[in-house]
Amino acid sequence: MMVYYILLVVSGYYTQRQEPVAAFTELMKAHSDESAHAKIAGGLVWGQNRTLWTAPNIVIGIEPKNVRVVDYNDTPFEFADDELLAAYKVFEASDSLKRIRSLGNDLPRYMLTRYGANFNKSNPILTLQLRKTSWGQCQFVWHNRYYGEENAVEKQDMWRESIISEHMNSGLRVANYPNSLCLHLVIETKDGNVLITEISKEKSNDYPTTKAVSIGEQLELSDFVDQRDFQEDFVTEWTRRAVCEEFGLSENQYAEVFDERSLRVLSLDFEMDIYNFTIVSTIKLRQSCEQFKKVVGSTIEQKEISDIQEMALKEIPEVLMKYPENEGEYHPSSYLRLLMFYLYKNGYKRTCKEFVRRGRKMHNQVRGKNEE
Repeated sequence: MMVYYILLVVSGYYTQRQEPVAAFTELMKAHSDESAHAKIAGGLVWGQNRTLWTAPNIVIGIEPKNVRVVDYNDTPFEFADDELLAAYKVFEASDSLKRIRSLGNDLPRYMLTRYGANFNKSNPILTLQLRKTSWGQCQFVWHNRYYGEENAVEKQDMWRESIISEHMNSGLRVANYPNSLCLHLVIETKDGNVLITEISKEKSNDYPTTKAVSIGEQLELSDFVDQRDFQEDFVTEWTRRAVCEEFGLSENQYAEVFDERSLRVLSLDFEMDIYNFTIVSTIKLRQSCEQFKKVVGSTIEQKEISDIQEMALKEIPEVLMKYPENEGEYHPSSYLRLLMFYLYKNGYKRTCKEFVRRGRKMHNQVRGKNEE
């Protein structure tokens, strides 16, 4: 709490003296982990996540067909570094991974290896290069680099910091380690609220019981490759599958409940609590939250989602400005997802002004308490 209040004072000091855009940058830094805002270079950051690419016009986003897989390497990833390979072999021999493999759960994953963007603002295109990896390799990078060693947690934190630093220093466009490209879908209700889902307590490897905005889904081969070629609009295919699986909908129900024409891509994000990359998109419901809950009440995948709520757009700044005080209430990626959606609905100027206003108010409240 002391660190939190110090951050408020520092951010308040800057927001009192700067223009809204510069002051907003200081607020982002004050409400994020230090590693996340290192070399911010025009990116957006909140909590433990940051953007690597954002739609040139954030209030429009880009159409999903303009996110394209331009290269796929089906040769499974291998660790080239001898030390890493040796450590991975130790992890492979662990009882936990052997048990997972015996159940057939060490599934293929699809890692981002490189991304790029064109310079045509009237027709922006985001390109992705992918490679085959595995769930086990991702787990090794995310959590088990020093499996079974003394001070494993401390060493793992140092390892994660080193690969994140390496990525940040590489120009940000290349990913050198296994990851599982994910879709982070922000669902907007008919009346303009954000759909909030509570992650099931059974998802022990993905922040159980925290709140997500709104669902996340790892990429599958069928999402971006059909029987003969690349899918022309793989984000749309991916979104449809993710929504149908998470909420137990048929494709006909999906078409009735969701306005697929509203689907827009907002950003490519870097999840720095692990080492992962996500495409943040948004889609609109044709129903209110309550109507939607009635539709999916008996079909929702309860091993994934334990509850559905909603958040009004005007509540988003308060949630974000409470970080890190409310860290642990939301999935680590939810904070940046909320910021991207708020920008999508309000644009940069309005967002900067609103957050700076709140920053000054919080600073004055803290100063008043200190004077008392």
